[in-house]
Amino acid sequence: MRYRVLVADDEEFERRALKLILGREGMPEIEVIEAKNGIEAAELAGTGRLDAAFLDIQMPGGDGLAVAERLREIIPTLPIIFLTAHDRFDYARKALRIGVEDFLLKPASAEEVEAAFRAAVDPKRGAAGQRGEDQGRIEGAVTWLADEYRGALGLGRVPEGGFERFCAMRASGPFAVEALALRGDRPSADALGERSRSRSVAAFVERLFASQGLVALAAPCNDGVLCMVGRAGGAGPGGGEDEEGEGARLRETAGRLLAGLDGEFGPGFRIGAAFFSGAAPAGGRNGGGHRDADLLRAARRASIFAGPGKPLLILPVATSQAAGLQAAVDGGAASRGAGRALDLMDERHAEDLSLELVAGELRLSPSHLSRLIVREFGLGFADCLSRLRVERARLLLAEGELSVKEVAAIVGFHDPAYFARVWRRFTGTSPGEYRSKILEAE
Repeated sequence: MRYRVLVADDEEFERRALKLILGREGMPEIEVIEAKNGIEAAELAGTGRLDAAFLDIQMPGGDGLAVAERLREIIPTLPIIFLTAHDRFDYARKALRIGVEDFLLKPASAEEVEAAFRAAVDPKRGAAGQRGEDQGRIEGAVTWLADEYRGALGLGRVPEGGFERFCAMRASGPFAVEALALRGDRPSADALGERSRSRSVAAFVERLFASQGLVALAAPCNDGVLCMVGRAGGAGPGGGEDEEGEGARLRETAGRLLAGLDGEFGPGFRIGAAFFSGAAPAGGRNGGGHRDADLLRAARRASIFAGPGKPLLILPVATSQAAGLQAAVDGGAASRGAGRALDLMDERHAEDLSLELVAGELRLSPSHLSRLIVREFGLGFADCLSRLRVERARLLLAEGELSVKEVAAIVGFHDPAYFARVWRRFTGTSPGEYRSKILEAE
């Protein structure tokens, strides 16, 4: 059988390389139709039979994703293979939604190209309705996407809406999406040991949630482990379950996780968790914010104040005036006052904040706000603010680009010596020692 294959790439060298691979000894007889841009590719698709298409993602006249969608309209059963140098989560995610057969990263070997082509034209793929249902290949793509998301998760830069789409690939939705942040109070003695321990904790977290029928991705970050959890079903965020019920469910989940961590790694873990109440706004945004990032931010903030063995839940709430105001779940309206104060302190941590100033902005009396903060977070106003500043400083120091003195000033400490004393009180080490430990682990 003679195959007719479209190769679309704006680089002549890449087209030539693919043509040589597809024409090498041992391959079926293949006629290669070349296009140097998206417009030519769409035109060629209408000129006759095509058995497969290799598309570059970024090229003039319409990128590969747009071309793939156009080719699907012209030839619904056409196997499409992306070959691209752009290692991007959002590209791969959209490619899978379109239904491409494979996603190869340049420079792909001849063996990879040949294997992708043979799988694409294999008659065992079945009729049009069965296209793209080769589970082994889909699992490979999903695994790649999971690794991409974990990498972004470890940096705190998650793709917008990425986790919910990952959940949709794993199983049918809708999904309630939640976030957890884990911190260990008993770190390893050396940086490499701590990094290895965090990876083991992240893997354990994913396995535990999978055993409960949940979808989860977890990754080490510079202050613990971050985890996104998806739960299928109509209940939960966007599904109509009330805030109290969703909070109780997530508390139970976090409790089971703590018990498992204690059994596997020993006691000393603290967990902060977060979820959205009510329907998620269109586009994965909450009051103009990035939903996954908002959840992770809230979970990390909660983990700062969570006690050992007692998870703290935070509910990010969007209002018409401001997005992301925090409310602790368990205490109703009173707890929301403490949560809103925490949010204000975090957003304006570099300013000269006082209890009186924050209480005035929230229209609460200073004494009442002080009691709320102590009740919810176990610390007074000044210690809460200091802890938030230390956590911000931790992130900046981990980047390794600023001096300790510069970081101290950025997070609101005018005296570096005082910053070092506060840091040591909360972490048991010095800022310089912490940064050295982080750099050793890289």
